[in-house]
Amino acid sequence: MNLNKIKRLLVLSICVPMILTGCSQASTEAEKPTETPAATEAKTETTETNEEFTIGISQLVEHPALDASKQGFLDELKNLGVNAVIDEKNAQGDVANAQIIAEKFVKDDVDLIFTIATMTSQAAKKAIEGTDIPLVFTAVSDPVFSQLVTDRNVTDKNITGVDDAAPIKENLELFKELKEDIKTIGIIYNTGESNSEVQVNKAKEIAAELGLTIETVGITTVNDIPQAVSTIGKKCEGLYIVTDNVVASAISLVAKLAEENKLITVSADGTHVDEGIMMSKGISFYEIGRQTAVMAKKILVDKIDIKDIPVESSPNFEKRVNTRVMEVLGFTKDNKAFEGAEFVE
Repeated sequence: MNLNKIKRLLVLSICVPMILTGCSQASTEAEKPTETPAATEAKTETTETNEEFTIGISQLVEHPALDASKQGFLDELKNLGVNAVIDEKNAQGDVANAQIIAEKFVKDDVDLIFTIATMTSQAAKKAIEGTDIPLVFTAVSDPVFSQLVTDRNVTDKNITGVDDAAPIKENLELFKELKEDIKTIGIIYNTGESNSEVQVNKAKEIAAELGLTIETVGITTVNDIPQAVSTIGKKCEGLYIVTDNVVASAISLVAKLAEENKLITVSADGTHVDEGIMMSKGISFYEIGRQTAVMAKKILVDKIDIKDIPVESSPNFEKRVNTRVMEVLGFTKDNKAFEGAEFVE
């Protein structure tokens, strides 16, 4: 074999693997999908949601409505893919405890505080002053009256949330649908809750328009409830349950005593029907908890300025009826007040 032929063979032995390698790489690149801007954006969002946040939860007291709000918040955070370490505290109905809890969250420099009920929200508002920690509340009937915000659309104090405003007019109208000639309705409320005071005042105004009279009995502790219901039972034909935390914490007792006094009971809180209140038309506390979680995600993950997130209300109401209590009080399912309701055994 001559020298030139040997050289040509050597060149081929080097070039062929290089050519094949190049073809293989080109084939691999061709098989890779081209990423669209939307895909890139989605990937970025996933990275952001994987960032870990610390959220402090301050709940005023344990009862079904507030518990449902908390669960809705936690479930929706998970559903939204928010990676959060939760520091959950309960003030056990004590305002001083609520303040201590809020101050501890600030000291720990949590990324966000979620408050459930008016008094825990007011305590947290005081604690976050001078910090950049955002506060998101739920289960507050009137955040303006409670001085959490100056206006529902002005959330410039690093505070926003979802209120639990009850459809008071619709609730009072239910009494008239249930008993056309009803005249007097009672309300028991905690005199220490601004949340309850707002509802009582609104109920009195609306009742006057409907030709109804409201009798109120103020309480300060659960121990006052038996006497309060007894007083209402002597003056009234119905008992309207506003979203009051002291009353809600003993709602089974309230329902039992009201039934013994033959009082028609209507609540703004659907969870009360499971505890023996005859009927409710109001918000879902679970759903407002979920709404609040969406706000938290906007603040933490999407980096939206809290100033651009106004206070919200629940867009939907649900009607529920306790069948057993309904029958005990002499009503039947064909009563027009029960139209569209969920019947609970």
